[in-house]
Amino acid sequence: MGRNFIEDILESTDTDLDTALDWHLRGNHFPPIHEDFYPAAKLAIELVNKRQGQTPIELPNGLTRTAWQIVEGLHLESFLALDHDDEGWY
Repeated sequence: MGRNFIEDILESTDTDLDTALDWHLRGNHFPPIHEDFYPAAKLAIELVNKRQGQTPIELPNGLTRTAWQIVEGLHLESFLALDHDDEGWY
């Protein structure tokens, strides 16, 4: 799959966020990201879109990462609604 596939899906279809996120986390990662991490991934996307990327999120494995670290670590940039050229978007 890859980033281009997810971006095309998000831009050209009415695929909901949960389905696209599932495709991305299972299809673009090896090993696939366990579904227990999906709520944290969705929250991270939401917080970064609200420019609250430094907000800590506790992960199911007991680790805590900022929303931005989760977006970067899971390659969720395609799910962001922000213009990446905006200063301070992370």
